[in-house]
Amino acid sequence: MKKLREPISKIVPLEPPDNGDMQPSRTERSKGGVPLSDGPIGGTRSDVKSLYSTPAAPAEDQVAAVSGKVVGSHVICVVNRKGGVGKTTTAFNLAGALSQKRQQVLVIDLDPMGSLCRSLQIRPGGKTISDLLFGLGGSLGELIRKTHIPNLYVIPGDPNLRTLEMRFGTSLEYRRALRGKLAEVLKWKPFPFVIVDCPPSLGLISGNALIAASEALIPIDGSAYGMGALIDTLGIIKLIQNNVNQDLSVCGLLLNNVDLSTSYDQTVREVLKEQFRSLLFETVIPTAPESDICSQIGEPVTRYAPSSWMAKAYWQLVNELYERFNVA
Repeated sequence: MKKLREPISKIVPLEPPDNGDMQPSRTERSKGGVPLSDGPIGGTRSDVKSLYSTPAAPAEDQVAAVSGKVVGSHVICVVNRKGGVGKTTTAFNLAGALSQKRQQVLVIDLDPMGSLCRSLQIRPGGKTISDLLFGLGGSLGELIRKTHIPNLYVIPGDPNLRTLEMRFGTSLEYRRALRGKLAEVLKWKPFPFVIVDCPPSLGLISGNALIAASEALIPIDGSAYGMGALIDTLGIIKLIQNNVNQDLSVCGLLLNNVDLSTSYDQTVREVLKEQFRSLLFETVIPTAPESDICSQIGEPVTRYAPSSWMAKAYWQLVNELYERFNVA
């Protein structure tokens, strides 16, 4: 499919939004938070269907690095300015489901909290990702750790990532750091899928992830704060597309932590479908107790509770991604 850059400008501002702090969670939203106007966000109708990712074209070399560009691997950046929308849960369970499909998956934990790798009981070693990206030399491959889940590998985050925004936030030197180092890794270890878990901000760390990525997956909730954060996130993606990474596209918006038995969440979904159309995944991740349990024991829901509604939702998400990426 063709990627469309221009329609984003009709629904998001072109100026860079301010970096936002973590917003109140979904449980703190008011019932009046759903925009119920007939027009889409931003006041202009726009079909964003072709923001879908372009299917990867077959190549003789599965992975090649051309000016830091990764070809043949789907590098999926899980990003949203707002906290509490399920970025880490999405990254972990999507990676787990893909690994059960016998896809080799590398997860890069760029959240300073390191929750994803902590749940797997994997800690950063002597050399960390912040060292390699913003200081010491070396290969990103040195940090790859095997997990107890077949086909799933991780690079753990570390607490020093939280200070990098303050130290290097205005530096142009480091904005492509992850892209170059990831391209080097994928030359010798061609992971079909790389999933990058981002912090709840749109600064240097998330920027690095988006510049290195081929696709952005945006988990969202239906709160009033969440809609504003979504617009900010799409705005940053447009800026990166126009100025740094023309190959970046949005593979979809994922509605998370939803109870469709409530009229509120039904309304949220209908509003999002009207305003973002087929960019919104058909898959909806339900509110489920398995979510917290799986994060505590370090097991993807598709392994821990394969017959649960949440597990079925992640299998549906994988099928949608395969269709959008044209994966057989």
